[in-house]
Formats: sequence, C-alpha cells, structure tokens
Amino acid sequence: MSSIGNRFLFKNNPSTPPRGAARKRIVFVLSGYGKVLRGAERFVSGLASRLGDRYDIAVLGGGPASPDAPYAVPLRFPDRTNRLADLANRTPGVGHFLRLFQLDPLNWEWLFCALAAKKWLLHNPCDLLVTEGGRWGGLLGRWAHRRFGIPVVDVAHGAPSRWETAAARCRPQAYVSLTRVSADEMARRVPGLAVRVIPIGIDLDRFTPDGPREDLSALQRPVTLSVGALEPLKGMDTLVRAAALRPAGSLVILGRGPRHDGLAALGQSLLGPGRFLLADAGADAMPRWYRAADVFASASASEAFGIVCLEALASGLPVVTLDDPVRREVLSPAASLLPPDASPSAFAGALDAALSTAAATLPGRLAFVRCRYSAARMADAYAALFDSLLAAR
Repeated sequence: MSSIGNRFLFKNNPSTPPRGAARKRIVFVLSGYGKVLRGAERFVSGLASRLGDRYDIAVLGGGPASPDAPYAVPLRFPDRTNRLADLANRTPGVGHFLRLFQLDPLNWEWLFCALAAKKWLLHNPCDLLVTEGGRWGGLLGRWAHRRFGIPVVDVAHGAPSRWETAAARCRPQAYVSLTRVSADEMARRVPGLAVRVIPIGIDLDRFTPDGPREDLSALQRPVTLSVGALEPLKGMDTLVRAAALRPAGSLVILGRGPRHDGLAALGQSLLGPGRFLLADAGADAMPRWYRAADVFASASASEAFGIVCLEALASGLPVVTLDDPVRREVLSPAASLLPPDASPSAFAGALDAALSTAAATLPGRLAFVRCRYSAARMADAYAALFDSLLAAR
C-alpha cells in the first residue's frame, strides 16, 4: 500500500514556484481547522497565535479564518461526514477492506485534505511544513520535503496509534511527542526516528484561580469535578460510587457520550439532585467550572496526556487520578496518583485527603504548572525546534 499511496498522492510535478516572503513561512495542515474546535484544532490555534509575530503562518484546513481559527486558509475537500465514505465504511467486506488500507472516513478526510494541500503548496511554497493526518499527512510531508527541500514536522496529538506509526514511518525531519513515554514507544516502533518531546502548554491567562465562577450554590460542598467523554474508559461510574461513600459533598461531571443516560440514572439513584450534576460545557466556559469546584478527579483507565488535570491544577484545584507511566511523567508530584485498580472507597479517601491539604499545597501546585506547562514555554520550544530545522536547511 505504501507504493500505491505514493504513486496516487505524490506524482512528480513541474517547476518550483519562487519564494517571496520576507519572514520564514510555516504552513500547518490540519483537516478540521476552521470547521470544528476539538483538541488538535485548539492546540494549533493557540500555537499559531503565539508564533504569529515570529513567522509568516498559514493553517490549511476545512474552514475560514475566525477568532478561534487565526491564519486559517480554507481548502475544499470531502470530510469524514461524506455520505459515500460512511456508506462504504458500513458495507460488510468493503468497510473492512477500506479500514485495512486506512481509508475509513477519518483517513478519507485526511487523504483528500492532503491532496488539496499538495495543490495549494505547489503555488504557495513554504519554508517549513507541519503535518497532521496519519499516513496521508505523513506522505504529504515526504513529498514536500523531496519536492521543495523543506523540513517537515509531525506533531502527535495523542498516544501512539496505528496512524501515528504510519505517519512516523514517512520520516519527518522531526516527530514531536507530548511525553517521553510516547516518544520512547515511537522510537521503538520506528528506529532512527528524530523524536522530540514538547508537552502541551496551558494558557495561564485563562486557567487561573482568580476570575468568574460557575454558580454551584444548589450543590452541597465540597464539590468534586470531573471532565471527560462519557464512555466506559473514563471510569465515571467509579467517581459516582466514590461520592456516594462520602458523608458530604457533591459530584459534577462535564461531558457527553454514550454513557450519559446510565450515569444520570446512577447519579440520581446514589446521590440525588442536591449532590449530583451531569452537564456539558463549551471550552470557553471551562475556567469558570474549574474555579467553582473544590477538587478534581479522573478515573480514566488511560490518558495520552491528561490536559484536563493540568487545567484543573492551574485553576487551583487539587487533583486525584490514576497512576500510569504517562500521568506519572506529566502530573507527579503535583497530583495524587492512585493504583490503576483503585476502588470507589480508595477514591473517596484520596479526595478527602486532597481536600484536607488543599490550602497548604496550593502554592506548590500552581508553581508546578507555571514552571513546566505554560503555553508561552511550549511556543518557545516549538520556535527553537523550527529555527534549528530552518538553520540546518
């Protein structure tokens, strides 16, 4: 499939257009940019905003520029909601074949975004390309490096996966992982890969203990907050049962997903309306929710990075979550880490302990986030990486 993909997506092209930008031009490719506002889009938006005064930036994606999507350049391509892609994916036999060759609806979107980006780059060359989009984004980067001689950076927004491995095998000049754990795993999967570790940065102007708070006066104090997808992997049931074991206090869960109805029934049964709230909140409202709570909890079985835990720490909350290599690297020693098989009673005890020392540990928790995970620090790390690749070129 690699040779087929290369012939289909990256055939030879005519002469290179001349360059004319005074500043170095950096182009990001992210299919959902300007159209949706998920984690990857927010990440690129924040990074591009902080680097906009250093470089000439363009972000190629599916929608126009807006306050949430600065520097967006809209491209036309079918996305993952395309009816033909969905029908083919659900057809027995055909769907399996397409998924085998990474042509499911998500990869369909990445493929056609890469094709549109390739066409755009032929008329708008750049000095450095940052790709997203699994195998097809990786192949776009390989073509751009060979065609224009420019360095390519692939930023992994999640844990090592099939499509992340496929992208890494296209050999970008730098592959950025969020943690040392994932970097080591990708280096094992793709020997010789040029891996860098740059953690996600938190906007410390937004996530701070001071500022407006969501009104939770109808709930019993102390309030435990949890944020995440409402699916079995996130372990929200454990938190509901833990809250029920505590003599006082309430639980707020923010998120959406297939476990919504089941969690609503469980919460009302074990806690009742004065001690339980299941809601959804947009990203802009999240600082108010963090500030309104007293402690943050996550019972998720695994995390690629755990950004909500860092946002909670930056907002002044003590954090209780499960221990694994990623969270140990990212959150230790600022958070309370429980064994992976922690019971509801273990969570209840850890939450009580975190609340009892919350005031005393607040300065250390805030210093931890500000020192290691500021968005400004992240932007400086990317600028240093980009500058080193540009200089080497």
